[in-house]
Amino acid sequence: MDPIGMLRSSLRIALRTPQLWLLTLLLYCVLLPAFLLAGGFGAATAILTTPPQGYGTAAVFSPLQRLPVAGWIAFFLVTLLILTATSLLSWAIQAAMVRASDAAAEGRPVSIRASLQLGKQRWQSLAKLALTFGLIIQVLGILPLVLVIAFAGSGMERAGMLSLAQTVLLPVNTVLGVILFLLTMSIALEDVRPRAAIQRVWKLMRGSWWGFLLAYLLQTILALGFAIPLAFLVAIAVFLFISGWFLQSSLEYVLAAAICVFSTPVALALLTFIMVFSTVFFTQVYRAASTLD
Repeated sequence: MDPIGMLRSSLRIALRTPQLWLLTLLLYCVLLPAFLLAGGFGAATAILTTPPQGYGTAAVFSPLQRLPVAGWIAFFLVTLLILTATSLLSWAIQAAMVRASDAAAEGRPVSIRASLQLGKQRWQSLAKLALTFGLIIQVLGILPLVLVIAFAGSGMERAGMLSLAQTVLLPVNTVLGVILFLLTMSIALEDVRPRAAIQRVWKLMRGSWWGFLLAYLLQTILALGFAIPLAFLVAIAVFLFISGWFLQSSLEYVLAAAICVFSTPVALALLTFIMVFSTVFFTQVYRAASTLD
């Protein structure tokens, strides 16, 4: 396994394969409903754990606070169903990205249509993953929110329990996410069933664990390098908006809007590059580990 060579090859493929960028944009479209739903769920949780104070807020948020446990359970089940279906579609697109990355690495023509033609067995295998590992991840992600909202006491108790639950479950969800991605990669490249994919990934991890660890660390470093400047720009924009509101000045609003307008396409391009590059590099590590097996 040649990490430097794979880095160079991954960078070249990521920059010269527009089909991978288009597949990533398609992935964004599929994930958008899940992001909106998860964001709404998180906002509702924040409102109920630390209710906002001020004139008229009680009337606005009291229906949420009076919602019975059965209502939250129903909301949880509907959310779980939607997120599971969305996850299945997102993994299918990720499988297509892996197949396209593999074709580019081997010098074969890259076709979006051919990459998306996963076949019946791959779809069945991805559906089984969605109903097992995917369901577990979704449950671990949103069930603590429902339990805290439904059964905790005061707002401070709810906030404390929610923070504790999320802290405990974060490493579990992270590990499950990485495992699920590797299983998706195995299904995409080798067209195997979930049980065979688990055995295959376990075998490759035992022999080439450091390559997958390197890929994950590289992805994490790139993500942090993207997130930290973005968070800084968002903080500046929010500060300018608040300053403009307090000072009744249009200059701050204009500067904040300019930051948003110019940073959004740059942020989208950088995020897409990180996702494309990481997918290509993970695919190359998997291919290299397979040859060493």
